[in-house]
Amino acid sequence: MERWSERIHAVAQRALVRGALEPIATDAIERCEHGFPFVLRWVSTLARKPPPASTQESKRHNPFLPPEPELTVGALGARHLVVLNKYPVFSGHTLIVTRDFEPQTAPLSGDDFLAWYALLAEGGLGFYNGGEIAGASQSHRHLQWIPDGHLGKEQLHAFLPPGETGWAELPWAAWREPLPLYAEGADWGAAAHRAYCTALAAMGWRPDASQLPPYDLLLQLDRLFFIPRRVERLAGVSVNALGYAGSLFASSPEKLRALAALDLVEGLCTLGWPRAELASGKR
Repeated sequence: MERWSERIHAVAQRALVRGALEPIATDAIERCEHGFPFVLRWVSTLARKPPPASTQESKRHNPFLPPEPELTVGALGARHLVVLNKYPVFSGHTLIVTRDFEPQTAPLSGDDFLAWYALLAEGGLGFYNGGEIAGASQSHRHLQWIPDGHLGKEQLHAFLPPGETGWAELPWAAWREPLPLYAEGADWGAAAHRAYCTALAAMGWRPDASQLPPYDLLLQLDRLFFIPRRVERLAGVSVNALGYAGSLFASSPEKLRALAALDLVEGLCTLGWPRAELASGKR
């Protein structure tokens, strides 16, 4: 059976030839701060993107209803489609979108995690921006995945350290849940959804709520990190879940320099909470 990564690569090559896929070239600054390796990138296309759309606007002007045929890799179960990111910074950057409109701010389901498993089983990093304040640029539900090789092992180990359930030993508040590396398919999806619900409970949030406060998710096959958010921007730069994996994206050289002048570890704490504050039950 053809692997998803192979299908994604084949569709990307065709989309490149036809001009449907528009990769973004970036300039980057690497920094190591308090033991955390950051990569700051200037992504010029971000300056041309429209602001995040409201729910009603997304229903009228929604790039996922339907997605561009030349960017669509295929169906993933009854509820999701696999679609290429039209403007990828990382080659192979892929979205898992719901066929019908579902809000990005509603709780994730077991089906969402089962869909994620199909790509995570081949490696890489999954991430999710739960709402505009968490860095989401579209209100239609979209899970994201980037393949191995774009974020270094040292970077991932620093930002997503292995360990037991609870607030991870990081300066910012990030709830960590181990996932069953050797589980497959529906078993892994169910376990990941339980881990997600445990993280919600740590914040006092209900998994059956119609809408959740803003948060980011980072996950690999063996671990999930949940980061509650309060603020979207750092030095005028919108920060999504990848910021908590050490990757930040500015829309101009000036904003890149403004980011580089900050204490980024302190900045990530201000976008969410300092770990000590939530670990002590204060919020």
